[in-house]
Amino acid sequence: MEYTLVLIIHLLSAIIFIGFIFADVIVFPAVKNKLGEEFHTKMIEAIVGRGLKIYPPIVLILIGTGGYMFTKYINSEVGALNSSLQVALLIKVFFVLLIVLGVIYTMYCKFTKKEPIAFMNYFHTYALILGIAIVILAKLMFVV
Repeated sequence: MEYTLVLIIHLLSAIIFIGFIFADVIVFPAVKNKLGEEFHTKMIEAIVGRGLKIYPPIVLILIGTGGYMFTKYINSEVGALNSSLQVALLIKVFFVLLIVLGVIYTMYCKFTKKEPIAFMNYFHTYALILGIAIVILAKLMFVV
């Protein structure tokens, strides 16, 4: 039952995390095109204001619950590369680490008011693609 509760919390956090990124990559640009730059700017300011309060705890919950579930399938007793499930899980973890490093770098740039490297201008697009890949791997790792 404990694992199931952690799984539900993890899934809800992932929905919020990927949903926000999806909105930023797909929905918000459509609003900008339809309703103009001024409305878009005000909308983004309002959303980012709330997002900065919600997003960091969601990321921490996502990482914490994911780490907890990770230990069920990869540990000293069951090994690390003994099954295709474990290989898929390690690929997922690699993708997660890429996203986490991007989030840390983005937060660092925001707090220090430094300009991020040009590659990071498309970070949410990369994170969305990685997030979708993580979801697909999560489903496939139990059937492969």
